[in-house]
Amino acid sequence: MGDNIINFYAGQPPLNRVAFQRQSTDKLNAHLASPQTRILVFKNGSPLVRKGQPGALLYLDRDTLAPLIQDGYLGAPEQETDPKRAKAFEAYRPQGSPALLFLGIDDRGSNQDPQNPKGIPYFAINVEEGLQHDEGEFIEARVSGGEMDGWTAGVYSGARSVMDWNARYKFCPGCGKPNYSLWGGWKLNCTSFLSVVSGDPPCPSTKGLHNYAYPRTDPVIIMGILSSDGENILLGRQKSWPEGMYSCLAGFVEPGESFEDAVRRESLEEAGIEVGPVRYSSSQPWPFPSSLMVGCYGRAKDGQTIHAQWFPRSQVLSIVESASSVPTRADIKQLEEAKQTHHESLKALAPTDSKSPGSGPALVTGLTKVPAETAIAGQLIRLWAKGGMDLVSKL
Repeated sequence: MGDNIINFYAGQPPLNRVAFQRQSTDKLNAHLASPQTRILVFKNGSPLVRKGQPGALLYLDRDTLAPLIQDGYLGAPEQETDPKRAKAFEAYRPQGSPALLFLGIDDRGSNQDPQNPKGIPYFAINVEEGLQHDEGEFIEARVSGGEMDGWTAGVYSGARSVMDWNARYKFCPGCGKPNYSLWGGWKLNCTSFLSVVSGDPPCPSTKGLHNYAYPRTDPVIIMGILSSDGENILLGRQKSWPEGMYSCLAGFVEPGESFEDAVRRESLEEAGIEVGPVRYSSSQPWPFPSSLMVGCYGRAKDGQTIHAQWFPRSQVLSIVESASSVPTRADIKQLEEAKQTHHESLKALAPTDSKSPGSGPALVTGLTKVPAETAIAGQLIRLWAKGGMDLVSKL
């Protein structure tokens, strides 16, 4: 059982994705033709926003983007009578066309019909170069995302992750031929489906179900490791981070590994701390490019005396309640430019004056900033520091 937290980028509430409509060329084109339709625009992973307002997405309409959208989604040609082959043409875009992603419908406040929801359709499109808009500018993805309201961030999160996936997988992993997009941007097919070249071996992707044909999500555990008495938390930092910035340890879940085992392995590898009980707290989609952050708490085993970067509750609480503890735009840009990602180790190196938990009241120096509440690490740290619940008794 988790902590019932709806994290940033998760949607508040989420957009109705109406996934069952993605295979319908007619339905998607009808949504695309709606005068209410809103289209997010990305270029190299950066969103189009209103000038001077990084958190305000600038939605465009179909007419403005007509040269890129052209005929929208296409279906099977009339001469295609084989039902199996016809599936290769479900709401597809010709190979080489800009990716056009159907995100779903904002049906808040409407009388919801589960089979035919009413509301504002949302799409996203990727542009290469040349698009100019007097009211808009493209801005760094993390800077923009962190300044959005919760609902907009949820729309943006899904859009950016799937658009990134479309951009990365231009060629089929099975045979190397170009891919094309279908299902409104939620599936990729090898172009060998469309034409068979004499003498070429069949592509493995033409038979069976293959995970590379669908958007990928990489699970990452991020953990608040507590001392055995629950009064200290283990945090780490990378050398390239802004000065004074610390966060929770994190790492990718490996094949054949549970979330709980990943927490224990990462804690031991990165900090030399043996962890006993582990419990789930909450999760967060992280669209940089496409991870699912799985937030957990773990408790260090009794008798741990290894020197690591333990911070007492009183010190962390004073920092999270300070306005200066939140990373600035410059801090976020520094993280972006350093190309730091969660699979790199957050080294928990002890400063010379640190003490093991329980060995004394001395405060650890150097900590001045923790992640904002828009990051699940910030939520884990704040939930513990403010004592909102007895986390230790649940471990």
